[in-house]
Amino acid sequence: MPYTVEKSWLEELQKRVEFQETSRLKMVEVRENFLDNEKELRSLDSALKKTTSFMKKIKLLSAATVPQLIEELSKLNLSKFVEEIASGIIETKLKISDIPKVTELCLAVSAMYSNFSEQMAGEFKKILPVKKTDKITNVAKLRVDIIFLAELCLCGVFNEKEGLQVLGAVLTYLIQTDKIDFVNYGLLATVSRCVGWQIANIIPIPLGDDNETVKIEETDLPTSSALSGDQKKSIRELFKVYYDVLYAKTEKICSARNKAMKKVKRQERSRGDAADEEKAKFNELQAELDTLRKMTNELSCAIGITMKPLKEEASDDEEDEAANLEMGRQLAEGAIKLWSDEETKAFYADLIDLRLMVPKDLYKESEQRTLSKAKMAERIEDIDVENINESGAVDAKRTMSRANSEKESTPEESEAAVPTKEDISEDRGVNKWQKFVLDLDHLVSKYSTDKAAEYFVSNLNNKGCRKRLVKLMVEPPPTRIDVVPFYARLIATLENVMPDLTTEIVTQLLDKFRGFLQQKPSSSSAIAIKVEAKMVCVMMIAELMKFGVISRPEGLSCLRQLVYDLRGHSVEMTATFMESGGLYLYRHTESHAKMKRLLEVVKAKRERMKDQRQAMLIDNAYFTCLPPEDSKEERLRLKFDEEDTPMKKFIRHVVLDINDTNVDNHLKCLRRLDWSDPEISDYTIRYLSSTWLLPIENLQHLASAIAGLCNLQHLQWIGMAVIDSTIQTIRISLENPGNFNQWAHSAAVYLAELYSFELCDEDLIIQILYQLISYPEPENSWKDLHRIRMICAVLEIVREFIQKGPGRLKLRYFMAYFHRYYFTKKEAWDLETQDKQPNSDGGDNNETVPDMETSFPYEVEIAYSEMCRKFRGKKKNIPNRWPKNLKEAQDAVAKVEKKFKGDLKEVAGEHSDIDDGGMKDLNVIEEDDEDEDDDNKYSEGEQEFEDSDEERQRGLSMSNAVTKEEDDDFQRELDRMMGEGFRQSAAPAAAVQYDVTLPAAAKNRFSRNIKFAEDTKARSSPSRSSEMDFDDEPSSSTGVAASGRQKQGRVTLMVRGKANKPALKTVNIDDGELQRRWKEEKAREEEERADMKRLTLGQHRRIEMEEEKALLAQLHGSRKNNAKKNPPRLQFPKPHLEGEW
Repeated sequence: MPYTVEKSWLEELQKRVEFQETSRLKMVEVRENFLDNEKELRSLDSALKKTTSFMKKIKLLSAATVPQLIEELSKLNLSKFVEEIASGIIETKLKISDIPKVTELCLAVSAMYSNFSEQMAGEFKKILPVKKTDKITNVAKLRVDIIFLAELCLCGVFNEKEGLQVLGAVLTYLIQTDKIDFVNYGLLATVSRCVGWQIANIIPIPLGDDNETVKIEETDLPTSSALSGDQKKSIRELFKVYYDVLYAKTEKICSARNKAMKKVKRQERSRGDAADEEKAKFNELQAELDTLRKMTNELSCAIGITMKPLKEEASDDEEDEAANLEMGRQLAEGAIKLWSDEETKAFYADLIDLRLMVPKDLYKESEQRTLSKAKMAERIEDIDVENINESGAVDAKRTMSRANSEKESTPEESEAAVPTKEDISEDRGVNKWQKFVLDLDHLVSKYSTDKAAEYFVSNLNNKGCRKRLVKLMVEPPPTRIDVVPFYARLIATLENVMPDLTTEIVTQLLDKFRGFLQQKPSSSSAIAIKVEAKMVCVMMIAELMKFGVISRPEGLSCLRQLVYDLRGHSVEMTATFMESGGLYLYRHTESHAKMKRLLEVVKAKRERMKDQRQAMLIDNAYFTCLPPEDSKEERLRLKFDEEDTPMKKFIRHVVLDINDTNVDNHLKCLRRLDWSDPEISDYTIRYLSSTWLLPIENLQHLASAIAGLCNLQHLQWIGMAVIDSTIQTIRISLENPGNFNQWAHSAAVYLAELYSFELCDEDLIIQILYQLISYPEPENSWKDLHRIRMICAVLEIVREFIQKGPGRLKLRYFMAYFHRYYFTKKEAWDLETQDKQPNSDGGDNNETVPDMETSFPYEVEIAYSEMCRKFRGKKKNIPNRWPKNLKEAQDAVAKVEKKFKGDLKEVAGEHSDIDDGGMKDLNVIEEDDEDEDDDNKYSEGEQEFEDSDEERQRGLSMSNAVTKEEDDDFQRELDRMMGEGFRQSAAPAAAVQYDVTLPAAAKNRFSRNIKFAEDTKARSSPSRSSEMDFDDEPSSSTGVAASGRQKQGRVTLMVRGKANKPALKTVNIDDGELQRRWKEEKAREEEERADMKRLTLGQHRRIEMEEEKALLAQLHGSRKNNAKKNPPRLQFPKPHLEGEW
């Protein structure tokens, strides 16, 4: 990797390393051959005058005097002055620029006198600090001395260990004793830049941009062999440790400075100006941060380490503060409410004061606090939601230490244990306690809870009963999660007169919660504890937080710990907490910002969940905390709407806020819109079709409003536009499975509501239902049961209307296909989850325990069963014959398809055999017996109903089971007929002969329906009544009476006459049962006509009353407000599903 270095540093390095290596090798040679040559020294001048003059020059040593001293050194014998020379050189105040020349002098002295290196090492030990007790008096001279010492070591003046030991000792002293004030950072930075490469392989980074730089590889730099690789690594680690400590302190000061800035900015936003103390503290921390940042940057460049950027922003919670202020503004304006309604607000906010209701003597003892308050988080700012994944281990350790520290002050289990039966029998208030416990199981209102609190203070305020109450509140019944909010209100009410009781309950609840978090999911203790107990514990904490018994920071901290490890039982606990207290935390101005970030983390972790059940739990909890109108996507869509005019806001309000109380007023507003404006009309249709933005119970009111709009002739197109958009939403959901399920479900329900107001016909509903079960699904979609839920929801709404209309036969045929689709899904589910069943290992257990994670969803099965029950009818003596498995459903579908294949061939003019028995002769005409309960006939395979030939043709058109061969024959015949028509003259062509049809004149003569039977042989089958049949033939057979004499019945048959014209012929048929059924059919029709007459008259009367009431109200208002200026307007009736409908 190439390094960027200063050009001047590189040139100086190359020059110095070359000189050092040459000098070191020369000194090694001198020590081996020429050191301490006595004969040569004796021949030199040793006059006192010259030696004294030389020593004086040593004390005034500088780079300029070194050449002269070296020249004099070679002429004088200074063997007796070696120690003084070493001392003089060390004591001289040198500059860094003097070091190279002084090093040459030391080399010359060391080459002549062997004890010079030893004397120099001793002098360095005297002046350099190497012990903890040593003090630094002159930092500038110390800097020069260390560089000088390193130069002497590199040039070979010292032996292998003499100088390096001193150098290592002084560097260790400088680093180990300066980890607080960091006064030595400049000294170490200079040493690293001067000799860092030679002693530690450090490549310094250029400090400024003004210097000329070059790029060079590490291998291209000259190396020094004076120190080994391990020695260089040790020195480099010393510098690295010093830098890490300095950077850690800089980060700490930066964090403190950011917190101080938060306080200052928060005070400036809320008060207009910050306090002087806060400003002074911030300025002090800012100055310290600037100094430390400069020091760290300088040292990092000197030792060749790139400094990591500090987390220094203007204010990392400015966005949070803005969000909190926005939430506070909305709460103040009433746009958003902290509580969903006034009753909820009264339940949590309006607590009674028992001190005003109970005599003081009854709570005088318990009113005194003897236990310290439970340790809880007190500041929202201390809850870190930025790095949940990284700080999870720290949280676990903190939670464990916190639990251990509080364990000693927590009452022992033996003390809180429920007393034995003997102790209870000795207690005088045992009957009162039992009555109180019984009342706790029946807490259903605020009033009953307050009465229970008053009763406890008045009759059970003793130490034993308080311990029992603590045990009962900490461990409520897991199956009675509905009473937990009332338990929390009871605790909050008792806090005024029993503070120790509340403290003990909160302490034990938090310890219990932390114990759940410390357990590993695979441990035996965690498995033994049911998830219901954990959910109750979490719900109790959330409810106490809403009452103010547990602080909001502590509640937010508990939720944060659950979100950190979102797996196993933590998913259920998190969902329970969010459903109970999530909306409260989200809408409170203090915790809004933190809760919003936690919700984003929950949403991100939900995307990685593979368990569909857990993902659904998190989704429900998420949208409980963040309703669609508060969601980020909706806010962004509204925020970035380029032209979000007041008119558009008004349209959104009129459409999205519609309900049963204001539907009439909103309908008036919709009628008064300028529908001629394309922009307004398109925008309104868009929201009228966005069903997912409304609660599902309000869709019927929106459909009612659309029906009211369609009553006006010029607005009838609105209904078709809304229906088209709704169908498109369903189609998009089918093309993108899993992405728009909620949208599609609401759209399907909306379409059914529109049908109930007669805005679309039954054929469209049937077509959508067939599309839901026939549209291809992706592979391995056995878990996707959303279409079944949609179909059941639609049938729940349209069943009553279609069953009483002409489309009931179509609905019957659809039910056959729907049964097959349902059992196909169910069988695929059972097949996929067979290996995961708890009893799938081949055990001998006769009883199968259902597994909630692998068994077929209970709500889907219940919805299907309920739908089948409603289709069954009113007759109780006829057993239910809906398909019970996939085989029966497939057989039913096969019968339907078999029937319609024959009818299609018959309509197309083909009379070839369908079955082996064929139909070559004219079918016998039989009557279709009707009964009020058609569903029972459908279940038992009796005769089916057709109103007319047109209705029969509609039923035939629904089947798409025509084979390709039949299509080809039909197309070939059609082409032939068209060709003959073009070739022939204008003379009228002979009519195509089809099968015989009922004469038009005969239709008015018969009140009952007639049709062809497809298989005359089947009438004689005695087992017809035990199967589900879709054929249009009677189930009774023409048998002979036991007496041998048959009853005669007159039946009109239609036969071919002359010229293939149909003719009617009356014959006698021996069937006594036939006449009885005719009479029943006639009576049923009369009853049905009477019912329709009664309903129609009732509807007309109700409409007349509504119109009269509206006109009277308008007339009264017009008289009051000057009728001339405000003429009354016609009030349209609101379509609805009330009354007889």
